Amino acid sequence: MTEVRLHDVDLIPERTLGSPADDGPLRGRLTFGWDLLPAGHEGVPEDWLSYLRATPDREFRQLLMVCSFRPETPASRGEFRHASLGVALSTPEPEARPIARLIDPGERTRPVAGSGTGVSFAVTAGVLEVGMEKPPGTGPGREEWIVRGHGASQPNPQWEFRRVKRFPLVGDHHVAALVELVPGRVNTAEVLVAAELEHRSWGVRRYRARVAPPSHAIVLSG
Repeated sequence: MTEVRLHDVDLIPERTLGSPADDGPLRGRLTFGWDLLPAGHEGVPEDWLSYLRATPDREFRQLLMVCSFRPETPASRGEFRHASLGVALSTPEPEARPIARLIDPGERTRPVAGSGTGVSFAVTAGVLEVGMEKPPGTGPGREEWIVRGHGASQPNPQWEFRRVKRFPLVGDHHVAALVELVPGRVNTAEVLVAAELEHRSWGVRRYRARVAPPSHAIVLSG
């Protein structure tokens, strides 16, 4: 796995009616990093390699990105409930845009226990009662998504992240796109993040951030 250097991202609150007047940027809760790799770099999914072998006359780059969500602290309250990472691919000519031919993951899941009802069953035999109780949470398990990708074969791929039961939205999440470049052009990617945090006193608050480098775009080629 390629080591990606992460840097802090300030989350800017969306102003809404009734929001706290002193609600400033949220710091220390999200870090982001990226790396630009050769299309056939070691560790890419097998279907990517198959696609590359089938299109030898095109130019590609692998855009690897990492979002790291940090747990709440006494100085920075709120738990991540949902977040999205969007990438806008472009060149100086609006009609010529790079394309995210393949994205990874399409979906990443975690096993979640079923919601048992805790119903008690009893059989009475004379004065003797024999009972059996099914505790809550022992129903059939299922897989629920925690990361879901959209926009394959589009110039604006996006990934959603969410918490599910027993799996809070914390830690590192790696995503990647196999980008087909526009030959002879400067190809760039702009990255935006939106997040929802649940506060005990404020309820759900929405935040946004531009997480590209100081130049405001990741240069893919040119």
